[in-house]
Amino acid sequence: MLVSRSGQDGKEDGMSEIALHSVEGKACAERAEKLFQQSLAENYRNTDQLFEKVLLLQWLACIVLALLMSAQTWIGESSQITIHVWAALLLGGAITISPVWMIRVWPGARSTRYVVSIAQMLMSALLIGLTGGRIETHFHVFGSLVILSFYRDWRVLIPATIVVGLDHFLRGIYWPYTVYGVLNASPWRSFEHAGWVVFENVFLAIACLRSVQEIRAVAKRTAALEASERASRLIFEQAPIGMIALGLDEKFLRVNERFCQMVGYSEEELLQLKAEHITAPEDIEPARKLAQGLIDGAARFTSDKRYVRKNGQPLWVSRTACLMRDSEGNPNHFLLMVEDISERKRSEAELRDAKEDADRANHAKSEFLSRMSHELRTPLNAVLGFGQLLERQNPTDTQRTRIRYIISAGRHLLNLINEVLDISRIEAGNLQLSLEPVAVAEVLHEALDLMRPMASERDIELSVSTQLDSSCYVSADRQRLKQVLLNLMTNAVKYTPRAGKVNLSDEFNGGQIRLIITDTGAGIPVEKLSRLFTPFDRLGAEHSGVEGTGLGLALCQRLAHAMGGTLGVKSSAGNGSTFWVELPLTESPLDRLAGQIREAQERQHIVEERKILYIEDNLSNLTLIEQLLIDEPAVHLITAMQGQLGLDLARQHLPDLILLDLHLPDLPGWEVLARLQKDKLTAGIPVVVISADATARQIERLLTAGARSYLTKPIDMSEFLRVVAQTKASPNTGEVCAAA
Repeated sequence: MLVSRSGQDGKEDGMSEIALHSVEGKACAERAEKLFQQSLAENYRNTDQLFEKVLLLQWLACIVLALLMSAQTWIGESSQITIHVWAALLLGGAITISPVWMIRVWPGARSTRYVVSIAQMLMSALLIGLTGGRIETHFHVFGSLVILSFYRDWRVLIPATIVVGLDHFLRGIYWPYTVYGVLNASPWRSFEHAGWVVFENVFLAIACLRSVQEIRAVAKRTAALEASERASRLIFEQAPIGMIALGLDEKFLRVNERFCQMVGYSEEELLQLKAEHITAPEDIEPARKLAQGLIDGAARFTSDKRYVRKNGQPLWVSRTACLMRDSEGNPNHFLLMVEDISERKRSEAELRDAKEDADRANHAKSEFLSRMSHELRTPLNAVLGFGQLLERQNPTDTQRTRIRYIISAGRHLLNLINEVLDISRIEAGNLQLSLEPVAVAEVLHEALDLMRPMASERDIELSVSTQLDSSCYVSADRQRLKQVLLNLMTNAVKYTPRAGKVNLSDEFNGGQIRLIITDTGAGIPVEKLSRLFTPFDRLGAEHSGVEGTGLGLALCQRLAHAMGGTLGVKSSAGNGSTFWVELPLTESPLDRLAGQIREAQERQHIVEERKILYIEDNLSNLTLIEQLLIDEPAVHLITAMQGQLGLDLARQHLPDLILLDLHLPDLPGWEVLARLQKDKLTAGIPVVVISADATARQIERLLTAGARSYLTKPIDMSEFLRVVAQTKASPNTGEVCAAA
């Protein structure tokens, strides 16, 4: 069965993509729930504030009403204040003070709502008593219930109804004059009044539930819109070519980092200019004619143009432009994709021309694949989404079979898109890797935990012949290493017959560690091994009934090479297969710095009480920083393993310093930095970047973007403590340094 091993890793990548969409969907749902709870909490607080005013005004009204109706009672020639005035003053005050105090102390709390509802009904009872049970005053009860429904919480109507019912029933028996204005009243009259209250509550409860549903729907739409805008922004910003949004008046509306690098201007400078300001004079008029052609109805155009860099040097570019229109079809702005072709234009030798053409073709291929992947995802989303929806609508057996074919084919195509895109990024040199010390045992345990359900389902014995401890580290990208291991183990499980065995072991070879996956499958003929890592070559497995694309092993091999390692195989027909990934060992950051910690702490001490937030997805790096700061009693360390969580914690705790990794699972570090800078609450917090990327260009980019300092991994502990001690939460006027 292992002759088709290279095809099955496609399914694993597909599962990874599905998991990614699941995570994104979960994040969107969590954001929607957060917005929903925020809306409810704000409504509770606003309604509390409304009742604070209402209760105080009602108390005042009760006092005025008592004074106007019967301020004094006479006994002969002497008089005294009536019980009504004292009731309005004292009883009304007792009813009012408690809920008003709770509104001030616990605004928006559930207990506050319940106390307010009880107090409001007691105030109705007091008003009814002060007016001698006038029927007009009874309408205060119904109006109070309506105002209570402003909470949009039907449960507050329950204590209110209980208070009204008990009040009418008890006073109707013992003091009917205070509630009905008569000396004797039938008990059924109390039931009649209670019935009308319940009748109103039914409709108010329905209105509350519908209102809450509307709030939830608005929260979901808002969260989905935020996610869509975030995705669009990332696509625009991270495009490997220059991207420009240009107004109809040729003023720059938006540019990405790549275009800024091309022309040498910052984004802020370009947003103050028009396209003609950085265009060669002889190219201004032809560019305007092409733009007018788009307005007149042309779909798009591609042309060469000369920009003028900030330093005065010419820049030859190839532009592809289209016109974006609003919902009514009116022209809104131009969208341009710009590729630097200066070298192709200054080249004289045929050999160099050929090389540039090949590079450009490869870049165009990668860009085409990248664009097509996004274009194909939209219809695939509909195909898979509606396919799964039909599957849940009780189809017939025949329809169910057809639906499964649709869903299976859609997922297979999605797997192909993802793998082609990954390989194209590697070939184009656009794959972002964060090479740093990675604890091998942690990655192995995570991969094994993910594989055990699949192995159990196929009755495969998944065994481990290694006892790696936490001190074994390799230099790798943690997420990509786990992807490679999962791909290899998935292939082993998929292509091993039921009741077979898959074993994971390791070998040390000098400064390398080899992670080995061995199976008892059918093996691969020796003559086909040379084709094993060729993209799209499934070695005949396309006829085996097992889905795949033939890209998984090719992708794993390229990832291993990109991390400075190798991927190999040993197999023959009928004897199973052994795959391995070999990576360079590196020193444990904890061990490397253990001897320096005491020495540096004797020289460097952080004396102020400070909160430090560390945003980092690598558990080993988090542990390292915790160990560095463990003997600093004045430092409170807060950690986050995701960018969005880090942003939330920054707003919540307002730390004195933020330590930021650039390689995060949900948001790139530079995006986190940008959001911190834009938020008024966090803009003044100094940010120290800690990254394995030590290139001068990257350091300059992050410092320019607002980072206070830039420390590279592996961390120099003395330099780290010095930067932490000297970096203060103040405007960006402190020391800016980059330490390698």
